[in-house]
Amino acid sequence: MNDILYTRLLLWKKKVPTMLFWLVFPIVGTCLFITTASTIEEDSRVPIGIVLEDKSELATELINSMEASRLVEVYLYSEQQALYELEKYELDSVFVIHEGFENAILSNKRNKLISSYQTELSFAYSPVKEMIVSLVQEESGRAKAAHFILQMNEEYGNSESFTWNEINEKSKQVQLDENLLNTSFSYSNTNDIVENPSLLSWNTWGIWAIFTLLSTLFLMDWVIREKSMAVTTRFTFIKMTRFNYYLKIILLYFMLFFLFDLISFVVFAIYLNEDFSTGFLFVILTFRIMLCLLMFCLVQCFKKISSFYGFSIMLTLILAVISGAIIPIFPPLNNLMELINPLQAFLNGKLTVLWSIIGLITVALILLRKEKSNA
Repeated sequence: MNDILYTRLLLWKKKVPTMLFWLVFPIVGTCLFITTASTIEEDSRVPIGIVLEDKSELATELINSMEASRLVEVYLYSEQQALYELEKYELDSVFVIHEGFENAILSNKRNKLISSYQTELSFAYSPVKEMIVSLVQEESGRAKAAHFILQMNEEYGNSESFTWNEINEKSKQVQLDENLLNTSFSYSNTNDIVENPSLLSWNTWGIWAIFTLLSTLFLMDWVIREKSMAVTTRFTFIKMTRFNYYLKIILLYFMLFFLFDLISFVVFAIYLNEDFSTGFLFVILTFRIMLCLLMFCLVQCFKKISSFYGFSIMLTLILAVISGAIIPIFPPLNNLMELINPLQAFLNGKLTVLWSIIGLITVALILLRKEKSNA
């Protein structure tokens, strides 16, 4: 093992800048992505169109609540004009508050109160819809409480009479004083509550997993170089088998990768306030084992480094999209796709067991087969 380490250090010495770049790329890339995305999101709002068919007080209050949100920019249009702006992609989505909105709320009806329109480019439609639904539910709950109080007042003949507006204002005051109906948002794998929730909640470790996949692929290009004829001739003069040789090199690269994974763990805990959990270290450990084994198997399919680099970028982009790590609002995939995706277990905070076993078996088959063929 010492001889392998010494010879590998000699090779690494010739490309120190490249090695360091790809080793720190997941750490630096994740920090820059999270910081930049958060800064852009704080300075921008999602433009939405509102068609106000109901001129009642409750509908007006709903509009005021939307305008008070820092997540959206509200524009009032007629339905025809709103749909025209949506077709030009000037608006992310359009919501129509139908006539009779207030009467439906007061009657405790919750169906067909608001209609919505979206396009294939409505990237923030889902979170904006959920925000509006929550505001409608808030108004509905307040109206239901006021109805109950007025009904109880009439039933028991209380000497103190309350008006609808008085009950409504009192409920708002109680909501502010007691911090009711306030949702606490938190990022994945963190315990810290975010006081000012953002439209998109970025998964720090999900971003890191994508960048780590790309860096691991680029650093595993040594396998292609090792397969060249000039290099393979050395096996005639060494005492160890091909199986032991490659196994030790994979182990050496694993130790190097995992060292920087631990650095990522500490940096994210300090800089990005990620949860410092010892249990999550085992999740990272199994994820790294899976990456080293599968990427070694994948490189075996290529003879040219340029082709391998192109495939690596394409594979990373595909997994980034289907995993929902870079685009959190990507629709959820079915169970089969989650099973096929090797990153899914890590993104769910679970041990990567299945794909690690598959990678271990495949590596064993590749190395044993090669050893037999050269016997």
